[in-house]
Amino acid sequence: MSEEPASRESAELLLRGYHAFVAGDIDAIEEMLDPDVEWVPAGESDAVVVSRDRVLEVVAERAAEGYHVVVDRAIGLADRVVVSMRFSRIEIDPSDERPLQSRRSYLLGRWAAVVHMRDGRVTRVDEHPHLEAALEAADLEPE
Repeated sequence: MSEEPASRESAELLLRGYHAFVAGDIDAIEEMLDPDVEWVPAGESDAVVVSRDRVLEVVAERAAEGYHVVVDRAIGLADRVVVSMRFSRIEIDPSDERPLQSRRSYLLGRWAAVVHMRDGRVTRVDEHPHLEAALEAADLEPE
């Protein structure tokens, strides 16, 4: 049998996490993370082992900051997903009381990673500077 069902499950877990983030459902995200989840920031070579509680703190902070997040790509493999997302946020000048202030700034960014999964939980996240680097790390051909 092909690895398609497992890859579909991996992609579906990632997308459930995305929808939970957008909804601000931190409890749902907690259920998706392995208690010993590892997080490797882009440019680092060794895993930064963090607790699930610390990951949830960061996720809650980002959700509270009002980011708009869009999944550009999610490529499901047997035990991992290569993902690329865009995020944006409007930062309002706190000293400008006008409702339609002109001194807003716009924060735009991209995030790419290889998200590893086992038994229906995220066990490791390897961040990458861009999608092509994440694809290469997953032994896939860059587009």
